Amino acid sequence: MLFQHLMDDRGKHGVETVVDVTLVGRYYERFADHAVSIARRVVYLVTGEHANELTTDASITL
Repeated sequence: MLFQHLMDDRGKHGVETVVDVTLVGRYYERFADHAVSIARRVVYLVTGEHANELTTDASITL
């Protein structure tokens, strides 16, 4: 979504803005990776099983 906004108004944004948005996208992705890692650790702490060992059924109720 960030990149679509930049590409729609191509002439209105400078190089610095494009670089900033690119870095923000990368940081958001890294933040999401950390969130997934934390969620997997919480699942392990609660159930004693690794997340990939659990079935796709909703076997965990919080």
